[in-house]
Amino acid sequence: MMSRGVNAIATLLAILLIAITTSAFSVPPMATSYPRELHPGGFSLPPMVEDLIPIATTITSAAADNDSRSKDEVLQKDLLLIRPPDMESLWEWYAYTKRQTDSDPSWGRIWPTALSLARFTLQSLHSGEEEDDSIDMNLASKLNEQDQDIVKQAIKALQTTSHIIELGCGLGLAGLSFAVSAATESKNIKRTVTFLDREPYALHCVMASAAINNLATAPISSEQEVVAGGTPPLITARSSIDDWTSTDKNISYKDLQLDALDYDNKQTLILASDILYEPSSMDSLATKLRNLLHPTDGGYVLITDPEKERTSGCRSALVESVREIG
Repeated sequence: MMSRGVNAIATLLAILLIAITTSAFSVPPMATSYPRELHPGGFSLPPMVEDLIPIATTITSAAADNDSRSKDEVLQKDLLLIRPPDMESLWEWYAYTKRQTDSDPSWGRIWPTALSLARFTLQSLHSGEEEDDSIDMNLASKLNEQDQDIVKQAIKALQTTSHIIELGCGLGLAGLSFAVSAATESKNIKRTVTFLDREPYALHCVMASAAINNLATAPISSEQEVVAGGTPPLITARSSIDDWTSTDKNISYKDLQLDALDYDNKQTLILASDILYEPSSMDSLATKLRNLLHPTDGGYVLITDPEKERTSGCRSALVESVREIG
C-alpha cells in the first residue's frame, strides 16, 4: 500500500515537471486555460487537473484624514490547485480500481465552507494589528459583543501563530490559501502548515499544490528544512495521514514534532471546514482538537460549517463535548 502511494505521488510530480518544462519552452507564450488536464487516470493515480482558484474578498480600509467615508478594498490571491476533475470521475476511478471499500470521494471537491475560511484568513492576514475593526465584520455584526471579541482573537491568532494545522484538509484549500497569503502578508514570521487527512490521495494533491505555489515542503521531522543560502524557509508545508476515529492513525501534538523546531510562538491554530457530519463522533473530534493544541500554551480552533447543518445537532454536540473535556 505504501509503495503504491509513493509511486502515485512520484508519477504526479513527474507529470508536473514535464508540464512546467514544456510550458517554459513554448513559443510564443500563451495564456493557460484552467482547469487543464494533467493525468487521465490509471491504476495508481486518479484523473488529475490543475486549476486556478481565485480567493477574493473585500476589506474596509480606514478613511483618509480629509474624507469621512471608508473605502472597500478588493483582495485577491490566485491559488493553483491540483485536484480530480470532479467527484463523479473520482468515484468512477475508485470503482475501476476496486477501491470502493471505505472510499469517500468528497475529498476531491472544493467545498464552499473551505472557500469561506480561505477568504477569512486572507482578510485577517491583510489587516494590520491596529486595524482589527477595519476588517469586514459582516459576520461579526450578527454577533454580540463577547462573540465579536472572539472573532478579533481569531484574527490575531491568524496573524501571529506559527503552527497551523488543517484538519480533514481534503484538497487543502484553506491551509494552502493561508500559506500563500502569509508568505507575502506576514513579514518574517516562520510558520509550518501541516495538512491532516485520512485519504492519501488528498495529501498527494495538497503537497503537489504546495510545490507549484512555490511553497517549501518537508516531511514531519524534528529537523528544520533549509533553502538556498542555508536558511529555513518562512513557510513550510507538511502532511500526514490521520483519522481521529482510529487508534493507530490518530495524530496528536507530540507526533507533529513542533517543539523541536523552536519557533517563537508555541501555540497551534487548527483550521477545518465541513467536518461536522455525525453527532456521535463529536466526542472523538473534541478530544482530537484538544490533543492537537500545545499542551501548555494551547491555541485556537477555527471551523467553518454550512449555515444549515448537514446533520442536525452536530454543532451543539461538539460544543457540549468541548465543554466536558475543558
